[in-house]
Amino acid sequence: MITRRDFLAGATAISVAPLIPGVRDAASAQSMTNVTGAELRRQKDLETFLKVFPPSGTPKSGRMNAHDKTWEDWLRRTGELPPDFEMMESIPGLPDPLLLTENSGKTMVTTEILWNRQREWIRSQMEQWVFGRMPPAPDNLRGIVTDRRREGTTTVQGVRLEFGPDHRAILHIQLIIPDGVGPFPVFLTNHNRRLTWLYTAVRRGYIGCFYAACDPLMGGYSDDSDRYIEVYPEYDFSCLARWAWSASRAVDYLVTLPEVDKGKIGLAGHSRYGKQALLAAAFDDRIGAVIPSSGNTGECDPWRYTTDMFVNESLEKITADFPHWFHPRLRFFAGREDKLPVDQNMLAALVAPRGLMMYSGYGEAEGNPFGYEQAYRSVERVYELLGHKENLWLDLRDGEHPPTVADTEKFIDFLDTVFGLKQYPRCENFVLGYTFEGWQKLSGITIDPLSYPRQSAGAFLNDKEGHPIASASQWAEQKKAILQKVSALLGEAPPRVPFESPTNFSEGGLKPYYYTEGWLSLVYRRPFNDESVQPRYMGEGLGVVGLPFGDGLTGELFYPATEGGKPRSNNLPVVIWLHPYTYQNGWSAYRPWIESEWVYDRDFRPSFFQLVNRGFAVFAFDQVGFGARIHEERNLYQRYPRWSILGNMMADTRSAIDGLANLEEIDSTRIFLLGYALGGKVGLLTAGFDDRIKGLVSICGFDPLRLDTAGSGTEGIRQYSHLHGLLPSLGFFVGHEDRVPFDFDEILATVAPKPTMVVAPTLDRYARIEDVRREVEASQKIYALLGHPEALTFETPLDINRFAHTTQESAFDWLVRQ
Repeated sequence: MITRRDFLAGATAISVAPLIPGVRDAASAQSMTNVTGAELRRQKDLETFLKVFPPSGTPKSGRMNAHDKTWEDWLRRTGELPPDFEMMESIPGLPDPLLLTENSGKTMVTTEILWNRQREWIRSQMEQWVFGRMPPAPDNLRGIVTDRRREGTTTVQGVRLEFGPDHRAILHIQLIIPDGVGPFPVFLTNHNRRLTWLYTAVRRGYIGCFYAACDPLMGGYSDDSDRYIEVYPEYDFSCLARWAWSASRAVDYLVTLPEVDKGKIGLAGHSRYGKQALLAAAFDDRIGAVIPSSGNTGECDPWRYTTDMFVNESLEKITADFPHWFHPRLRFFAGREDKLPVDQNMLAALVAPRGLMMYSGYGEAEGNPFGYEQAYRSVERVYELLGHKENLWLDLRDGEHPPTVADTEKFIDFLDTVFGLKQYPRCENFVLGYTFEGWQKLSGITIDPLSYPRQSAGAFLNDKEGHPIASASQWAEQKKAILQKVSALLGEAPPRVPFESPTNFSEGGLKPYYYTEGWLSLVYRRPFNDESVQPRYMGEGLGVVGLPFGDGLTGELFYPATEGGKPRSNNLPVVIWLHPYTYQNGWSAYRPWIESEWVYDRDFRPSFFQLVNRGFAVFAFDQVGFGARIHEERNLYQRYPRWSILGNMMADTRSAIDGLANLEEIDSTRIFLLGYALGGKVGLLTAGFDDRIKGLVSICGFDPLRLDTAGSGTEGIRQYSHLHGLLPSLGFFVGHEDRVPFDFDEILATVAPKPTMVVAPTLDRYARIEDVRREVEASQKIYALLGHPEALTFETPLDINRFAHTTQESAFDWLVRQ
């Protein structure tokens, strides 16, 4: 194995070949030094990474450490390579906190003794991959009172803590001690008094304690922990780790004070401070309870659910924008989140059995209620093992990111309850709440997978007798049989009466209709104003109007417009945008109708400006369970136990086609579907059933169901049945994937001969490219049989699962050609 010293002497240029002139790739660089096979793999992985993710540019705030301003600077300085991903286990779902990893083996944690061993392993892995290594607690801390004064009915005291080598490390704290007889519980935070938290805590009888390890950009105080980089140069702890470590230094001092009830120290932090609060409590058992509030990515939302298809703050995005927050090593896992040995659910589990309140707004732009709920269920198992489930709370609240005074009151309710001061009802506020087991009870459905025949990819190319399909008429019969199988699995759709759709919008055809998307659309700042159903001009040739459709639904129709808001044509082709897994704000995440917010290297949805400029109208709506319709999922299976969410989505998409086809301004013969991730799946399935669709673009939507076995390293068909609840019946086929009644190669074939574009990135961890290619090639044979092999376009860009700018341009151009 090459040593770090040897590597720094000669191979740094190899590891960052695309950044260093004269070294074009890892293969040519191999001759510069002797490397092992593992080292060469790692070098190639880094080369690929730097192709997929361009240089991160100027960070949004702070610094990484004393030497580096960007992640690429750190690469150059250290010569760090990615881990050997080939030798790392793929864990597509959340890693199990109760599965102990020791000596290359795994043991179920069933006792507190085993859990304590697991805790140490989790902590070591968190330091290695996520936060960096932190120093041990100093043994020479001293506190110097710098200020003492009366404010109202409290005593405010400033203290300078000094510790570490030659007492060069300093941390300023401020105590707000209420009048009365102590000892008092403590509300600890690195939010200064410009936020309401300390005021409310003191009002409720807590000592308020602020520690000055915080982002200077938040105002009011400098970051005392920044200097720890120089004081402890042998430790590579990141900014968040330094803040969290500072919280423990404040606790060091607090436990020496007679005014403090040492067993009742609560810690809270919001947003970036929520991230460090969770870390501090996970590593310091003296913190009796913690409230990480709206920290989202890098806090209670697991890394595995911060990928691009969730359209929140992805691992790649946060490590580029804020490279100093986490250890730079974390960035290597962008697009390979399944390779992380640990995840944030395991960090949260380290708090058990102490108090943990997972708190966030389900409509936050950078949030993800799905991720929170998955993490909560995982952490809950640890609390149950340790016998203190009552100390774990979940509150996915209404509203966006900023907290309110009412939120702070909830925090104190939680602390009072955990500390035994007062008792308030335990909060377990799910927004989605789906489980496969819950669906089974509601539906009463059981399926024996062994009663279905085994089938391989491309099996649909043969008839019942095993003879190849050789004619269009034979295929028509086979297609009918395929769609019947799909319909059976989608479930029993409820009765439906067609909606009386408006016939136009430019001449006031919407006036008789009264409808709304609800209050959540106001949180999302959507462009349609439901106080007026008249078309609205948004500038630069873009118009928008709200359009009712389906069973009481509403979407937004964007179109090429004159300055008066009139459509530029009365024969517009239209693209229906089908969004990905954007639970928190549906189709409108990052407001794609605003040109300035179309960030070229990190966009996740089509720029409506770009499509409208190409002459298309664009229709966007929330799927059931997402965005303004998020509350519909919670009770859907109680109301329609034998239907499916995916069946509902397809029905709504077809209703959107009904409404658009009825408009005089829309050319009903040119209706296209464009979907990414979840939307790509919905689009493929809908196009097979609805002949009115002119063409389809599916980005990362093609799933080889029968090849998605446990050994594939993907989420498999569990994503449909156990995670998102899209198609619960597939859950009976987990472990019997070769018996699934239908597969996407058949679905794609049923779309033929409609023009179809399938995009499958080569680095998509949710679907192996070799499996996708195998099934698409089988589908291609039906396009050829029907005389239109050119109608199927299959693109495999070098990329992860995302809808990047280059893919968007390719998709838009393809739509124009159709």
